Amino acid sequence: MTLAEAREILLLYRPGTRDAEDPQIIEAMDLARQDPELAKWFAQHQAFQLAMRAKFREIEVPEHLQADLLAGRKIVQPHLIWQRPVWLAAAAIFVALVGLAVFWLRPSIPDRFSHYRETMVSAAVRMYGMDLVTNDKNQLRRFIATKGAPADYELTQGLAQLQLKGGGLLRWRGNPVSMVCFDRGGSTLFLFVLKRSALKDPPPALTSKPQLASIAGLTTASWTHGMDTYLLAGPDEPGFLEKFLTPF
Repeated sequence: MTLAEAREILLLYRPGTRDAEDPQIIEAMDLARQDPELAKWFAQHQAFQLAMRAKFREIEVPEHLQADLLAGRKIVQPHLIWQRPVWLAAAAIFVALVGLAVFWLRPSIPDRFSHYRETMVSAAVRMYGMDLVTNDKNQLRRFIATKGAPADYELTQGLAQLQLKGGGLLRWRGNPVSMVCFDRGGSTLFLFVLKRSALKDPPPALTSKPQLASIAGLTTASWTHGMDTYLLAGPDEPGFLEKFLTPF
């Protein structure tokens, strides 16, 4: 589970309920304990939920409510809001304000390429582990295909010449991501492949200038080719682009 996936799952969590027994929420909470940023966000999320619950509990039910409801069953008469009892109008306004608060204060779910890039690189740095250790490129493709991730990825000339270490499967917003790992003599070069349709703002094609960025101490390059989006991440090396991003 990635940090972004954990956040999406924890959005559904309600303190003091049986949500805490859900296996996915348990896994996400364990991940939050390991990541300070996610832990801070989760604490704020719980505080917001508890505050909203307390506000709702402060609303007192009028003693005459039952009688009013029973009377309403006999005579159905529309009323404009300013003609209703004061307590009912106040309750309606309060509910509207709570709805606006939930809309404006709810945590935003990351869905941009920059979020995807940061999530993948952070996963590689903090929780790196290959599902399959192999130097057989065809074996890795078959394994990735069984997981539903892009297995028809195309390697640049520079990447095709590198020694394969293995790879595995990651997920971002429910979408399978292929992870291909290359040996760099004591370090690892990561290639992540995601379907282009899963992104709102995929990077441009490799024929134009690749997007470069430094994330979590790794140099990254991003591009789109065919139906897939590629993200390359590894230690900073002289001639990074020339070595690994020679056109197809």
